[in-house]
Amino acid sequence: MRTKNKVTMDDIAERLNISKNAVSLALSNKKGVSESLRTKILDTARQMNYGNYIQSGEKTNCVVSIVPEYIHNDAYFYSDIFWSIEKEAKNRSCISIMSGISKTAERELKLPQIPSEMENKGYLVIGIINSAYIEKLLQTGYPVVSVDITHHETAVRSVSAANLPGGYIAAKYLIEKGHREIGFIGPIYTAQSVYERWCGFCQAMDIHGLKVEPCYNILGEKNEFKLFDTIETLENHVAEIKKFPTAWFCAGDRTAVALINILTHKGIKIPDEISVMGFDDIPLSQLVLPALTTMKIDRKLMGELAFDSLMNSNQDNRQNINIAVSPVERDSVKTIK
Repeated sequence: MRTKNKVTMDDIAERLNISKNAVSLALSNKKGVSESLRTKILDTARQMNYGNYIQSGEKTNCVVSIVPEYIHNDAYFYSDIFWSIEKEAKNRSCISIMSGISKTAERELKLPQIPSEMENKGYLVIGIINSAYIEKLLQTGYPVVSVDITHHETAVRSVSAANLPGGYIAAKYLIEKGHREIGFIGPIYTAQSVYERWCGFCQAMDIHGLKVEPCYNILGEKNEFKLFDTIETLENHVAEIKKFPTAWFCAGDRTAVALINILTHKGIKIPDEISVMGFDDIPLSQLVLPALTTMKIDRKLMGELAFDSLMNSNQDNRQNINIAVSPVERDSVKTIK
């Protein structure tokens, strides 16, 4: 009978007097360690019963998280999801492997290599990946669950935020604060989640009898991958706007933070002159000045539900899971009387 794993990568690293990174590379079958060291690490992992490595040669269960290149430097939103997935994996005597996919590998549909001593239980697709790559994953026969993004062009299940209701609630919040001229910033052609937030925003404006003014919105272009989450990618678009709204709803906190920095540099006071609202409630939202009013997502729950959905795939439950979001009031939105 398999016993619950208590050994960590830190334990293996300490036993061999090497870095935790080297252990991670070896267990994930990645480059960066010699074959002799890799073998030594794998042998030690088996001896210490890490993640169900056992000496009888029985394979260890693993779950592979597919991580596209653009996410690699985004520790703000996805870190909670990754830690939650790893925690759930350990609770079920399974190893969580994070596999980074370069733009080239994604374009050429190159799948990650799974170590021969591991039994793949399925793929968790994190963030935005093209539909052809997801179809390639589905063709392997292993279960696939998309995390954070809904892919309508494929049959893959998803666990994501309730984006359309979230966009509606955010816009309604600004309207109830007295704002009538409200703009939207987000790449609606890049991410389905952003498009859904845009639809919720438009619905709230329409129901409250307000016009969505095109001149206030920054939506991106079709067939263009741009996230508007840095000053560099956003400032030229802001510069083209001749008249600003009284409030902007940004489809992500990083976009909102970039906007606050751009407007502050122009001498515009937030929220006295323009209110800014985000979406995600990442830690950065509390560090920016003024602290960002935003929509909260339970990212730990998202990771837990995604892992559970993957492991229960044999129940033939194809229903997508949408996690409710709620507004978090801070200092970046002003009430207009």
